[in-house]
Amino acid sequence: MPPRFSPERLVVGVGLMALGVVGLLSRLGHLDFLSAVRTWWPAILVFWGLVEIYNTYAARSAGRTS
Repeated sequence: MPPRFSPERLVVGVGLMALGVVGLLSRLGHLDFLSAVRTWWPAILVFWGLVEIYNTYAARSAGRTS
């Protein structure tokens, strides 16, 4: 049986990929890492919040409470 879809795993995977791309661009001199983090940290919080809201509604519709 294949594993169930887990938004947390997707967020972690996308987050690691984004961090890797930003790190690579920083090392190549195309991007200042700290200025990128200072600019985009609110978007990360918004995305995380959306995933948590999705998890809550998905759990309710499946009859689970968490």
